[in-house]
Amino acid sequence: MPQLLTADGKPIPVKTRKAFAILVFILRAPARTVTRDLLADTFWSGAEREKAVQSLRQALRQIRVALEPAGADVLVTRSGTTSIQDIALSFDLEEIERCVGRGAAEDYDMAAELWLGEFLYGFEGIDSQFDAWLLVEREGIQAATVSKVLKQIEYAALPDNSAKVEAACRFLLKIDRANETAHRILIKLYLAQGHRERAVQQFQTCEKDLMTLLEVEPDDETRAILEETSYLPSTQKLGFPQTQLTRQTDYRPAQVEDEIRLPEIHLFSLMSRTPSDNSGRVLRDEIAAGLSAYRSFELYQAEYQDDRSGHDVMRVDGSELGSFLLRCREDDQQNKLYVQFEDRSNGRIVFNEIINFGAGFDEQIAVDTAVQVVSRVHSNVIERLRRKGGETPFAKWCQAESYLWQFAPTADAKALELLNEIERKNPQFSMTYAGYASIGMKQMLYYPSETRGTEKRLDEIYSAAEKAVNLDPWQPVNQRLHGWSLIHNGIADDSRRAFEQAARLNPRDPANLMSVAEGLAFVGDNSAARNYAEKAYNLFPTIPRVFYEYLANISFAAGHFEDAVLNMERAPSGSIYGLTTRIAALVCMGREAEARDVLEAYQTRFDELSGFQSIKTPDQMGWYQMINFFQNKKTRDNYRRGAEMVRAYLGN
Repeated sequence: MPQLLTADGKPIPVKTRKAFAILVFILRAPARTVTRDLLADTFWSGAEREKAVQSLRQALRQIRVALEPAGADVLVTRSGTTSIQDIALSFDLEEIERCVGRGAAEDYDMAAELWLGEFLYGFEGIDSQFDAWLLVEREGIQAATVSKVLKQIEYAALPDNSAKVEAACRFLLKIDRANETAHRILIKLYLAQGHRERAVQQFQTCEKDLMTLLEVEPDDETRAILEETSYLPSTQKLGFPQTQLTRQTDYRPAQVEDEIRLPEIHLFSLMSRTPSDNSGRVLRDEIAAGLSAYRSFELYQAEYQDDRSGHDVMRVDGSELGSFLLRCREDDQQNKLYVQFEDRSNGRIVFNEIINFGAGFDEQIAVDTAVQVVSRVHSNVIERLRRKGGETPFAKWCQAESYLWQFAPTADAKALELLNEIERKNPQFSMTYAGYASIGMKQMLYYPSETRGTEKRLDEIYSAAEKAVNLDPWQPVNQRLHGWSLIHNGIADDSRRAFEQAARLNPRDPANLMSVAEGLAFVGDNSAARNYAEKAYNLFPTIPRVFYEYLANISFAAGHFEDAVLNMERAPSGSIYGLTTRIAALVCMGREAEARDVLEAYQTRFDELSGFQSIKTPDQMGWYQMINFFQNKKTRDNYRRGAEMVRAYLGN
């Protein structure tokens, strides 16, 4: 998504998604001028002309208010046209073009950092005519950028320009990881530098990216670059997972659905007009930001959608996903804010919150209150979908996700059945592949098949998680699963970035933050892990017992062994891995006798513990190594001491 800043670096906030899209549409037009008829036809193609003009007038008013800090009269309307003029804006796409124009290695590095994804990603669905324009604009931007970069490096002499060529290709792969030309140039570059291993590794990356994103193999020309074909890995089509819970691959979808619909939430606000009182507005904006962070809802401004009062949009014919109204009404006399959540299909009030600001207003209180409201909205909407079932992809995902939190083969079988169905109808629904990765990890760790090797499983898990991120890098669950798959593959630095991105995408979801905290603890970033765990702990209205195992691992990574033991005692104690953390913490404190007592107490129920089967399953990697996710050497050694005690006690 483009970032728009004023000349002095201040961001330009726009009230609605459509208004922002209109602003960008005008900025991309020649001379930053378009006709008002074109704007109405592009953004309200299905509306009556009078209604479209009225809505356009309101959207332009929002843009004019947003641009006021940049100077007066920057949005000019005359003779049926609308222009943006006399304003200096920092447009990240234009900065990328300047970097490519300069063409040095550091410029390509900067361009790669600025390239955050497809142009106006997430703005699809505003209007069919806008979608058509957006598709052409995206293709044009990408094609022009790639063409300029390739022209710059086509005749670059080596070795003087090696850094430039490598940075340029890395930038091209940031734009499109399936760009085989960029992969091919890097392979040639590494061979020219005498780095055959890096060349082979780049080919493997190319092979995996092409198979994951396009389901094709590299061209013969790419394969022929390497002199020794024996070094090349065999291409294997993604077959995930291949245990008794087999993913279906022998289907022919009758119809592929491209659009992913989400539950609708319409926001309606009645706020005080007192300029000095921002309490209600801040809380409302925090609630809107929190709902947006979950990326589980289609959010609308009710008063923007209906110009009369907003009340007439309450009753609708609700779909299986549901349509809801979140009403915020401020009473500046009582210094209160009333938040009411209604089911628009039947008018039922799901819940009602009364927030009393008291003598003063504290922004942190607003944030905490907003989190509680957002959590109640999310749980009500998602649990409704899980109970009612449904045929839409998102409804089926909600059902599958509930099974993914369970650790049992039967639950995974049900989840896999749902995920297969989603993929058949909507192969571009990204979270399906995050679900596949989650199931693959559990199968490998908790109930592995004796016929499958660890390396094959790790490759399938990584491919599924990477495909999820490639399809949608803005979903926190995709980033988290990508981070976990990278940990399993021992790539700590990249996994840290994936976890941090997941936390940035949704800092309001305590479950997301707790999973991120545990992942960062395994990576070795103990300070960040404790910080996120504390935030998650404070956001939970009640702590789920399973998260005490997460807290135990976080405490163990920080060397707080007493806390690790106490947290594990509060956890469900349902896995061999949680038990091993507890034993390792006791051993590290010199309490081996107590550790043996714990093992003896569990003796009669070892077979019931999740993950116990992995101890008995022969594999090229011992179970006590496979479960040790800690990347810090000292922590890894400490955990190994507990794992070896468990293994010795069980006679392995």
